[in-house]
Formats: sequence, structure tokens, C-alpha cells
Amino acid sequence: MSKVLVVNSSALGGASVSNQLAQDALIELRARDPGLIVTVRDLGANPIPHLNSDSATALRGAAPANEAQATAQELSDTLIAELKAADAIVIGAPMYNFGIPSTLKAWFDYVLRAGVTFRYTEAGPVGLLEGARSL
Repeated sequence: MSKVLVVNSSALGGASVSNQLAQDALIELRARDPGLIVTVRDLGANPIPHLNSDSATALRGAAPANEAQATAQELSDTLIAELKAADAIVIGAPMYNFGIPSTLKAWFDYVLRAGVTFRYTEAGPVGLLEGARSL
């Protein structure tokens, strides 16, 4: 039994082509593994807050100094736990004004944490999440 994390980032909900493509990918994955466990993170319906001074400070590894920092760190920990639990990830990403939605960028800002999901080396950043496989 495999686990997949689906991250949808379209603001258009059911009318979104990228959300439909993510659903099509899930149909294919379920055909291969009927016991597939799916976690859906819908950033269009429930956006991740954009970084501000409190959240940026909290995600740099310091102990939270206030409630806003604690909330940001807790959200980041939750998102990272979803990512770590998944064997695969499906990202539904439309193109808005020649780029990804800011809600998806915010998700990346919260899951990409130095010392937690990657580390810096002399050769550049190295990922710390291991064990993912192709489904």
C-alpha cells in the first residue's frame, strides 16, 4: 500500500485543468494500487500564508519568540510531515502570469527548511528526504 500527497494550487477549483490532470494521475495510481492512501492539500481552497518577518524567522530554526512564530513553525511541521509520509507527490500547478501560483510558492517556502528537508554543503544544497520511490 502506497501513500501519495496531492498538492493542488489552482484558484479555480473544479474548473481547473491542473486539478483535473492531478485527478487523472490519481486515477492511474489507484489503478496500479487500489489500496492507495491519498492526502490532498488544496492550496486554492486553503492557502498557506505568505512569508512575513515572523514566519521567516520561525522557519530559520530559532525557537519561536511569539505566537505568530509558533503558529508558522507548527504549520511548517505539519506540511513537512505530510511530505515525509508520502511515497510520491503529485503537484497540480497552473501557470498564472508566466509563473506558478503564489500559494504554491508559499507551500515551498514552508516545506523547504534548512536542516530539516535539505542542508547546505560546499557543493550546494542536498536534500534530506529519502526513501521516495516511483509509483
